[in-house]
Formats: sequence, C-alpha cells, structure tokens
Amino acid sequence: DGSSMGENVVVGGENKWAYSSFKNWDFLPSSGFPILVYFREDQTPAENREEVPIVVDTLEGQVHFFPAITNVKQLKQGFIDHDCAHVDN
Repeated sequence: DGSSMGENVVVGGENKWAYSSFKNWDFLPSSGFPILVYFREDQTPAENREEVPIVVDTLEGQVHFFPAITNVKQLKQGFIDHDCAHVDN
C-alpha cells in the first residue's frame, strides 16, 4: 500500500531502495535451495554502510540479506522484470 516499512535497524534510513540502485542479487546457497535472499545496492550512503560476514561479490554498496520465506521464482522474476543488475558467479 506504499506505507513506510520503518527504519533499517542496521544501517538506519528507510527500508526502501530504487531498483536502479541494485548492483547484484542472488539466492544463497543456490536458487534451487534458497535459504537467504541477497542483494547489494549503492543507494545507502558510504558512511552508513556496514560490513557483512558473508562475501558474495566485491562490488561497491551495502549488502542486504533476508530469509527466503517467499515464492522465490516470483521474487527472481521481479528482479528480472525491474532490470536489477545481476552478476553471474
């Protein structure tokens, strides 16, 4: 409905990122057995970015993970439909 999701508890700021800010996304450990959804964006200011313990790529930007408790095929299609950048590993 477009209402705010509130502040991000880790890096601060609203939990809202432009699709154009996505630098990579993926499913961990794989799209066939997804446990975590991963994406990296460059909208979060560099001074607010946090280091993360799991390295998926070496791109610039803030990393985000969330549980894959969703229709992963639909989520993947959403990334594709919104032309989110994706790096094949």
